[in-house]
Amino acid sequence: MNKMTGSNGEPCIGLALGSGAAKGFAHIGVLKELDEMGIRPQVIAGTSMGAFVGAAYSAGCLDKLERWVRQLDNWKVFSLLDINWTLNGGVIGGIKPFRAFFEGFDYENIEDLPLPFTAVATDLHSGQEIWLQEGNLQDAVSASCSIPGLLSPKSLAGRWLVDGAVVNPVPVDVCRAMGATVVIAVDVTEDGRPKIDREHGEVKRVVSQRSTYTQQSELERESEEIAETASGDKLDPSANLPRPPVKENAEDRAPPGVSGFSRLMEQGMEQLNQIRSRRDHKSTPPGMFDTMRKAMEVLERRHKRTRMMGSPPDVLIMPKVGAISGTDYAHAAQAIEAGQIETRRLRTWIEDMIERA
Repeated sequence: MNKMTGSNGEPCIGLALGSGAAKGFAHIGVLKELDEMGIRPQVIAGTSMGAFVGAAYSAGCLDKLERWVRQLDNWKVFSLLDINWTLNGGVIGGIKPFRAFFEGFDYENIEDLPLPFTAVATDLHSGQEIWLQEGNLQDAVSASCSIPGLLSPKSLAGRWLVDGAVVNPVPVDVCRAMGATVVIAVDVTEDGRPKIDREHGEVKRVVSQRSTYTQQSELERESEEIAETASGDKLDPSANLPRPPVKENAEDRAPPGVSGFSRLMEQGMEQLNQIRSRRDHKSTPPGMFDTMRKAMEVLERRHKRTRMMGSPPDVLIMPKVGAISGTDYAHAAQAIEAGQIETRRLRTWIEDMIERA
């Protein structure tokens, strides 16, 4: 087992990269931003896509990986799918994507990497959690990424291995076992704010703004009436009689600072209609791939929360990738940017935790 301890009393930083399929490209952005901050992990543990990105970083090839994934589009992704027509073990063989990237690597085996690295996989028959710390790097990463039913299991050392997310979606405890004294975990499967709830929230905020503007208008009218009464001015007796409506622009009636309110309301209604439309489409049954992916995501989230309660990280980074599907491999640029933004937002917390360690 790889072990690493801090020298000169400095903390040993471990990075736990979680699963998440295409959302896992956000790991690239996290690593880039940490590097900009001068924070470089001494040990890395990865599950599924986290193992893919972690292996590239451990080999010093993160830039190569970023260039590769930024070139992905729907056609290139399709060309990398080695369809398993016999359907033995999975719909996709799962060899071509890893061979296309790892070919020509300076490091063939995990133990040769300059940075200690562990890929997490699952024994399909026993359910045992397997830590891959020796042997062929490409085989270890492909085993950790073998989504059950979609990618064929990988045969290693007499075991059939599948996606490590089945047993350990965010391998914080693996980093601890490798000697890390401070663990930074990256979770891309749960950004804390579901997309629909965000849209509901935006509609509610628009409605709230409208009520605030209405109350402000009423208060200003009452203040003006009180001021006129207190001044002792003689009021026209007919002033209290109903007056015919006067045509004026909506923005002229709005209190100061409320220009464009009608435009806000239109946007709010558009968002509300989108939510209703999405709700109506729920009656349409999902496809086979969506069903497998969604089921895996549910299992991962539930298991992840239990595991992280028992072994919490020192810092948890959750990039906002809720709008990116797990199969949106052509949206790597957005995922990378989301990882950078969230890491930058947590910079003070990250630096503080490392200084106190």
